Amino acid sequence: MINIREQLSELLSKTFDVREGEMRRAVLMQLNIFLIISTLLIVKPTVNGLFLAKFGAESLPKAFILVAVFAGLVSLWYARALNRVSLHQIIKLTLRSSVATLILFGLFLRTNILESWVLYCFYLWVSIFAVLSASQFWVLASMVFNTREAKRLFGFIGAGAIAGGIFGGYLTSLLAPWMGSENLPFAGAFLLSFCLPITNFVWKQNIHFSPVPLVKKKKQSKQWTPLPLQQIMASKHLSLLAGIVGISVVVAKLVDYQFSDLAALHIPDPDNLTAFLGFWFSTFNLISLFLQLFLTRRLVGTLGVGTSLFFLPGSIFLAAALLLFIPELWVAVILKMADGSLKQSINKAAVELLILPIPQEIKNQSKTFIDVFVDSLATGISGLILIFVVNGLDLSTRTISAITLALLLVWGWLALEIRKEYLQHFKRRVGKVQPNDTRTELDLTQESVVGGLKKVLGHGAGKQILFVLQKIREARDDRFFEEALPLLQHSISDVRAATLHYLYFVKGHNISELVEPLTKDESQKVKIKAFEYLIEHRSADRLQVIERYLQEDDYRVYGAALVSLSHEVQNNAYLRQESRLAERLEDAMQQLPSITDPERYQFIRIMVLKVIAYGHLTAHYDYIGESLTADSEEVVKQAVLSAGFTQEVNFIPSLVDILEHQKFRTTATQSLALYGEKILRELKIRIENPDENIALKRTIPAVIGHIGTQSAVDFLFQQFEHPDQVVRFEVLRALNHLNTQFPYLRFQRDRVIRNILLEAQLYSDTLAILYVQNKIAEPGKQPTVDQTAVAEGRSGLIRLLEGRLDRNLERIFRLLGLKYPPDDIYNIYRSIQSKQADMRNDALEFLDNLLEPNLKKVLIPLVESAMMEGVSEKVIKRLGLKIPDEYECYSRLLQGKDVRIALAVLYIIRQLREPKYLALVKTGMRSEQKKVRVYATETFEIMNGLQSGRSA
Repeated sequence: MINIREQLSELLSKTFDVREGEMRRAVLMQLNIFLIISTLLIVKPTVNGLFLAKFGAESLPKAFILVAVFAGLVSLWYARALNRVSLHQIIKLTLRSSVATLILFGLFLRTNILESWVLYCFYLWVSIFAVLSASQFWVLASMVFNTREAKRLFGFIGAGAIAGGIFGGYLTSLLAPWMGSENLPFAGAFLLSFCLPITNFVWKQNIHFSPVPLVKKKKQSKQWTPLPLQQIMASKHLSLLAGIVGISVVVAKLVDYQFSDLAALHIPDPDNLTAFLGFWFSTFNLISLFLQLFLTRRLVGTLGVGTSLFFLPGSIFLAAALLLFIPELWVAVILKMADGSLKQSINKAAVELLILPIPQEIKNQSKTFIDVFVDSLATGISGLILIFVVNGLDLSTRTISAITLALLLVWGWLALEIRKEYLQHFKRRVGKVQPNDTRTELDLTQESVVGGLKKVLGHGAGKQILFVLQKIREARDDRFFEEALPLLQHSISDVRAATLHYLYFVKGHNISELVEPLTKDESQKVKIKAFEYLIEHRSADRLQVIERYLQEDDYRVYGAALVSLSHEVQNNAYLRQESRLAERLEDAMQQLPSITDPERYQFIRIMVLKVIAYGHLTAHYDYIGESLTADSEEVVKQAVLSAGFTQEVNFIPSLVDILEHQKFRTTATQSLALYGEKILRELKIRIENPDENIALKRTIPAVIGHIGTQSAVDFLFQQFEHPDQVVRFEVLRALNHLNTQFPYLRFQRDRVIRNILLEAQLYSDTLAILYVQNKIAEPGKQPTVDQTAVAEGRSGLIRLLEGRLDRNLERIFRLLGLKYPPDDIYNIYRSIQSKQADMRNDALEFLDNLLEPNLKKVLIPLVESAMMEGVSEKVIKRLGLKIPDEYECYSRLLQGKDVRIALAVLYIIRQLREPKYLALVKTGMRSEQKKVRVYATETFEIMNGLQSGRSA
């Protein structure tokens, strides 16, 4: 028995991708819908036959309208009931009452009591049961399976519905002559009764672990819940879904009418017509079953939910267009085949997946309302169209095709819109993890935005105020003048400085008298901004103002004034000459040797460096070069910044050398970035020089990442194949930064895709090797020679491989960020690492819908494996990976470019002391990495010595 179960599990896994822990749920849910649809296909032909025999086809439109009215009442009752009892209780009540009702109708039919009333009630009940029972099943399925599971399994489960339709139809044709139509409701009740224990078991075993919240029992008096119609109107997603369901029903009725009309026209004999319809309806079901079993999962999984929505309307559109020009029976068969085979297979799976993102408490009511009321209402509308438009106006089949085509265009538009909305849901979910984006744009044309910003300036925290001041300064918006004035007295010096910077650009307001006291502020930054403001806004007596402050005894005031002056004169030759900037600088430099106070000495020296750079005093550039090697860290940092501000190319080699020093790296990066493309030649020489310090090489991509030009992008792409993995990673980071800050630049998308696929292959290879190493490291499988050392070495290698997988995955996502919206990719990557299972699943679904099919096929399985805790044999098989032996593992790792992994492999080989690995050690001796060559040589000598000793 166990063997049979394992074989069945293996079969389902290979054929339908039913994974470990899912078989029982999937099979039971498939059996459940099989029984429901089998019951429906027993009672529906029964009531249809009895109804038509009693009242005739002319009563059907009246029945359609009654169904629509009755569906509205049932939907209203259902929504109210869900506010009082749980969904589980509602489903049990529906199943129990349905079994009892079928038995009751069977008794009435056998005794012919109130035959006319009973038939109408039976017809209405079956119409509601058809949509209500199926709707409840799919709501339950959405709770039992998460989005990722549903995408794989809904095709398999939905096959049960199609099989139930085939089974129920054939069973009815066999039982009807034998036991009579009036007894068939008893057969339906018998089959349906098995659904109750199945539903109870599935609920108890799985709903507790469902990732979506369950509906709790609520008292109507304490909490009011919106009606389903209100919920649908308030949700764009639900409104679009309701529209798709409604139009699909109307189109299906028109297609059915055209098929039946042309069939009756070409086949006048009733018996031949019955045989024709029976053959094709059975054929449509078989085609639908084949699609559901073997294509639905693959198509929905590969193309995504959004694209799968277009198969049904697209196929009907082509067939209806053909019928418009060729109104023949064979074309009508194609039209009906498109509708009949795709509606319950690919389209059904896609539509049921669309409802999954909706919160469970809303889904429970709105899903059933759409399935019951909207479906029935659309049926009624289609009946009215056929009565008053088609029959009333005596329209031809071609005209009906034209109406169908118009409806299909609306259907296609709705599918496009809901595809966007479906994607937006997951985008919003994973977007809760927001990256720091300093490029946030504010719509200052909206009064509400302006009012909110003014409130922030008045009552916000320091960082909030600084952000707003930056944005309104960039926008040159004067409307915030009154709110900014009080900030001149703010307790945070950065806020005071930023306020002065904003007010500097405000036209029509001169507040020099308020700014003047700030020239003696405790913050040097505030002093400088105050001087800049005064120099700009006191144009009439600008030189007198500068002169007055340059006479101050306080060296800090004097220094701030001189720096401000250098800022102002850099593009004003007349003011530079009139202010005697060069002479004042030389005076300050001459004072330096006589200054004994270390603090004052450093301040004046930094001031001198700023004045030389801002004033473009080229005669003193040598002083900047000398200061690059000063003893004071602060002086060196200012010298680095000043060198960059001058953009003097002679400073570039020295600035590049400074990148090696961690404490100056950030400053040097900023300084070099100021040169723009002038530094590319020097950096290219350095990064490609095999003798250059590797630490320096690893800092170069970050510098390039701050140069927003196409040449910078091209430079980084040239380093994609750099031998050092850290350099390659830094290249990716720099490209991501450029893509975020300068989205107008052109990136080599084809090359990005190639590298994504290469990284995916490396990830797969590493995963297979990691699996092998974990298997070898299991207790009892270690070699006997120096077991402890080997175990430690293998444990270290496993940690390195796990680290490589993490870095590999990050590189894949960074590459994706160069092809797709970087913020979306960033949020997906962060969410995949979340501890919340539903967040990870949402991120994976978002990625699934974002990627192109060729990338999706490769990456989604890898990302799924990354979300698992360990690497099992089933994961390896699902990915289709070849499991290498130990020798091949070591061979692959030594051929790679990771130095630490190569050293770890050589250490294990050294401890194993097996001669068969000597060839691999020789491979290490030919490595491009010096550390690997040295260690491999030592290992070879040790192992060769041991082998010689054994021979002796």
